[in-house]
Amino acid sequence: MSGETILAIGTPKTLEAAGASIANNSLAQADDASYSVVADGGYYPDAKFVLSATFATAPTEGTTLALYARTLDIDGTADAEVPEATRPTVYVGSFVVNNVTTAQTIELIAQDVPWIADYYIHNNGTGQTLSAGWTLKVTPFTVAPAA
Repeated sequence: MSGETILAIGTPKTLEAAGASIANNSLAQADDASYSVVADGGYYPDAKFVLSATFATAPTEGTTLALYARTLDIDGTADAEVPEATRPTVYVGSFVVNNVTTAQTIELIAQDVPWIADYYIHNNGTGQTLSAGWTLKVTPFTVAPAA
C-alpha cells in the first residue's frame, strides 16, 4: 500500500570481540574496528548496538555504561580528540545494567550515528569494574518505503 514503510536491516559488525576490563568511572575503546555509516552501514543512518558484558561483583542496578563516539575524518583526515573519562565526546546512548554477575546482553538503539567513528564504553557509575571479555556489536538499520 502507498505510504507504508518497512525496517531495512544491514549486516552486523563486531566493534570489540574481547574488551579489556573497565574500572568504575573510566572508559575504554572498542578497538577491534571503527564503524562507517557509508562503508559498513549501507548509508543507513541509525544503528542498534549490542553490548554483552559481565561484572565480577554485581553493579548498582539501573546505573549505566555509556556509549560514546570519537568522530573520525571530520575535517579532511583530521579526527576529534581521543575521549577522556572527564570529557567523553559525542554521547550516543546508555546501556542500563542489572545488579547481577551473570552475562548481560543489552541493546541500545541510536539514531543518526556519526558518519565515521570509533566507539568507547564509559563505566560511569556502576560502582564496579566491568570484567574483561565484553563485546560490542553494531547493526545498521533504517526505515524505508515498502515495495
